[in-house]
Amino acid sequence: MRIRSHTRRTALTLTAAALAGAGATAVLGGSAEAIPAPQKSCSFTYKTISSNQGWQPMGMNVSVDNGTTSRKVVAQLAADLGVDTLAEVRVGYSIDGGPVQERVYGPANLANHDEYWETRSTIAVIPLARGTHTVTPYWRISGSPGKNGYFQTGCFTVEGRTR
Repeated sequence: MRIRSHTRRTALTLTAAALAGAGATAVLGGSAEAIPAPQKSCSFTYKTISSNQGWQPMGMNVSVDNGTTSRKVVAQLAADLGVDTLAEVRVGYSIDGGPVQERVYGPANLANHDEYWETRSTIAVIPLARGTHTVTPYWRISGSPGKNGYFQTGCFTVEGRTR
């Protein structure tokens, strides 16, 4: 009976110590942000683009640090867009100032004509080598000459390495 009592006390002491350690970590350890500050960019500048301009930067780029490991990052783009009848807004991404890649990392059709502007969003999975990289979303209008697209507000996030 004495052994059982000692075992029970030891188990209770170890459990209490583990809970105290977990509580201290939660209170004092800080929080891990889902999207660290440098990994997001928003634009509130009204922009217009026409079909004859080709790829144009959307005015939002994000740098992400992969550290010493190559890994895939998740890029999310959301924007209030409008587009002329018989046209669409296409999206592509440039990595570190390289050529714009369309339909390589994810869907390319960001918006088709609708009677009203809408918030449109898309997601891409982009493999990046180790180190720091800048990802820039671009847009273009696919349609007859003279067709236009319109941007009012948008945000771009790249989720990579977190704590």
